[in-house]
Amino acid sequence: MMKKQVNIRAQLYRNIAMLLLSTLASCSLFKPLPASKKQKTPSPFFDNISVTLDSRSRAVKSNEQVVIGEDNGQTETHYGYAMPGIEYLPPVVFRYAVLLDIEVENLNNRKLVEYVHQWWGVPYRIGGSSMEGIDCSGFVKGLALDAFGVNLPRTSREQADFCKEIDIKDLKEGDLVFFSQGRSISHVGLYVSNNKFVHASTSMGVVISDLDEPYWKKRFVKAGRMNP
Repeated sequence: MMKKQVNIRAQLYRNIAMLLLSTLASCSLFKPLPASKKQKTPSPFFDNISVTLDSRSRAVKSNEQVVIGEDNGQTETHYGYAMPGIEYLPPVVFRYAVLLDIEVENLNNRKLVEYVHQWWGVPYRIGGSSMEGIDCSGFVKGLALDAFGVNLPRTSREQADFCKEIDIKDLKEGDLVFFSQGRSISHVGLYVSNNKFVHASTSMGVVISDLDEPYWKKRFVKAGRMNP
């Protein structure tokens, strides 16, 4: 009787093993992704972040003008104005919120998002001031004027003198951050949120970086607040 039970149990284990091997052999998870299915071109949006909205939302290309509602005479510009709901916002707004790790409802400066989107990835060119190439101070000067109505001087050193120095812990959207490779200030960016700033970097063009990245942390000089 005992021997018969052992044989039944052994047969059961063999059946389970065969079933498991069959399942693994046919599982698509173990098959390599066909070459035709792999992404051939990089995403034109922030850090390849992809957001899927409903059919009423319109996809926005990287070089397309972004229009996000109307101000309707309101003192503050929120994305929700003149729209039935946030699902009608362009995908770029959601990508920007994901990149900064904040809720889309907290993106209050429409012009800032639009400006960054339009210039995203534009290559660095010393002395440049166009879509063909732009330097750090030229980009910050244009962004400050368009999104905050402040006309900054042209160079990063002049912009540092123009601003009132503040503690890094007091940074808020629209403040400037300054860096140096040597003794004097040689780079500038505009602070956006969550320790991140937007700038024209020499290696990646217009991009958003984190102040805690070792490269920038080592070269940080000071933070400044623009005079209205």
